[in-house]
Amino acid sequence: MSSKMKIDIHTHSTYSDGYNTPKEMVEYAMKIGLDGLAITDHNEIKGSLEALKYSTRDFTVVPGVEVSSHEGHILCLGIMENVDKYLPAAEVIDRVHDLGGIAIAAHPFDRLRSGVGDLIYELDFDAVELYNGHTLLSTRRLEKIAKEINKPVTGGSDAHIMDDIGCVYIKVGDDVLDSIKKGRIEIVSNISKLRIIKGFLKSRLGLL
Repeated sequence: MSSKMKIDIHTHSTYSDGYNTPKEMVEYAMKIGLDGLAITDHNEIKGSLEALKYSTRDFTVVPGVEVSSHEGHILCLGIMENVDKYLPAAEVIDRVHDLGGIAIAAHPFDRLRSGVGDLIYELDFDAVELYNGHTLLSTRRLEKIAKEINKPVTGGSDAHIMDDIGCVYIKVGDDVLDSIKKGRIEIVSNISKLRIIKGFLKSRLGLL
């Protein structure tokens, strides 16, 4: 495998509110040229564990889950079991660290999708997801926030349908979690307002 992997670390399968199975998602990610994938279903690790079966020497599957804490959504990567939902965010982060994983604030400033907001400045998040396949924040504002928080910044597609996988991904070294924690990643974003609107209509309304 090359020194830099292309990996989408925020996706959803049929085990929560996604429209594709873990197998379909892994196969599609391979097809479009990604080197890895994390399935991060809402409060359910089973889809991610199923996806691990399709990991190969040339394709990395990172286990994970998106936990609904009391204050908002947290991406939990590198863990192999569920973390209780609706706990205080600080407790979720501590639990993830105890399990050897990392905790990322998911779409923190998207209140409609339960972002944790200004808690990114206060809590022990390993990284903050500022680039998300559904965000409408301007690049200028994202860059301003990134400088303010003094934490590693990451991104992911937040795909709920297969076609959206890889619209935002990161380039990392072979140790995905360590690369994220140390901020040694490159974010690649191919999103547009039109794509966001179309994705919403597809996943939520069954249109287009």
